Amino acid sequence: MGHVHVTAKLTSPITNESEIVESLVDTGATFTTVPISLSEKFKLPHVTKRRVKTASGEEELVESYLIIEVLNEKTTTPVLISDKLDRVLIGALTLEALAFKVDPKTGKLEKTELLLL
Repeated sequence: MGHVHVTAKLTSPITNESEIVESLVDTGATFTTVPISLSEKFKLPHVTKRRVKTASGEEELVESYLIIEVLNEKTTTPVLISDKLDRVLIGALTLEALAFKVDPKTGKLEKTELLLL
């Protein structure tokens, strides 16, 4: 399918500062991940630590949260903070909270249902 890139508006729940970034949608990732530089700029709180498997092995990353808006849909989402990434990766939890899925034919985001069954 290739890479899916989207423009996202990220907002700090602490300082209310916002930044618009080009993000990579990673449907293989559970969490959205942000660079440590963005975390420091937004003064994101450290909630807990999570052990995760990455392409380079197992790591322990800090979990936080922020507000994200993609294609006019907005939600608060958990994020992991990485000192190895230089861009935002949008993971499955965020996609589901925003009610989006990736269309494998077009490689674009499309709306889907939110389920509460």
